Amino acid sequence: MRLQQLRDLLAVVSHGGYRAAARALNVSQAGLTKSLAKLEEEHDVVLIQRTSQGIALTSAGEEFVSYARAVLHEADRAEAWLSRARRPAPKQVKVGVSVEPSLRLVPSVLKDFRQAFPKTTIHLTQRSSNELVAAVLDNRVDFAVMRLPQHVLPDDLRVEPLYSTSAAIMARRGHPLQGATTVGQLVDSHWIVVGDPARPGHQDESIQELFLQHRLGQPRFAAVSDSVFGAISMLLETDCVARLPAQLLQHPLTAGSLVEIPVLEQAHLAYQVGIVSKTARRLGSEAAQLAAMLRSFSRLSGVLKNLGAVEGVSRA
Repeated sequence: MRLQQLRDLLAVVSHGGYRAAARALNVSQAGLTKSLAKLEEEHDVVLIQRTSQGIALTSAGEEFVSYARAVLHEADRAEAWLSRARRPAPKQVKVGVSVEPSLRLVPSVLKDFRQAFPKTTIHLTQRSSNELVAAVLDNRVDFAVMRLPQHVLPDDLRVEPLYSTSAAIMARRGHPLQGATTVGQLVDSHWIVVGDPARPGHQDESIQELFLQHRLGQPRFAAVSDSVFGAISMLLETDCVARLPAQLLQHPLTAGSLVEIPVLEQAHLAYQVGIVSKTARRLGSEAAQLAAMLRSFSRLSGVLKNLGAVEGVSRA
């Protein structure tokens, strides 16, 4: 018994005759008849009989057809599995990002990376720095591009600083405390932070360093958002405040809608962004190339920024 004989049998049954089945299968009617006759002869059974109204299944044929359908269904599943097994697994790079590089750095290199690796997908996970460190250690991401925490990271992590940047306390335009000049004036404000909603916002370093260092107690957290644009939406609709990357003040989606609250304690607070990866884990070629492109863009951006500063001084 061959699978093709089973397919021929079901075709004859479903099309109601040899001629229609032969046309559907694009084979000769004689060949189809011979195929089924051989099946019946080999197993000494009559499956189909001709009547004045056409063809009909015998009682044995009706029972056998149910088995034939089951066999062909499993054969099709097996063939589909083999087809998938022959195809190479889709390539992907899993990258964790904190807020600032997700706005500035990663989008800048994405186009060039896609041109170099059009069949590779980048999966971005945006989380706080502490959560990204855990994701790198657990191998949930290939590497993280993140705000480097102030505390010392575990020895089995490799840290590569990329650039220094700053944050700003911001709120919607027209906020009643828009003119505040000290963090103390914001002590009763409700804060929005970006991080894992399943975890308390009290772990947010960017706010803790302002409040705790100035002995102002714990800030009031209104919400923890798992995306920066979720936080922005809440800022625009409420009187909440947030400490977010200063770049957002010039971002096309928020320029003119968000304003900086220029508190004095914020003026000299900067932090570093860098790549964090696991020392013992060797990156795949695509992940290694993406990391190299991020380093290259960071260096180029730093040179251009310095040139711009020198040019501005010379004009003055």
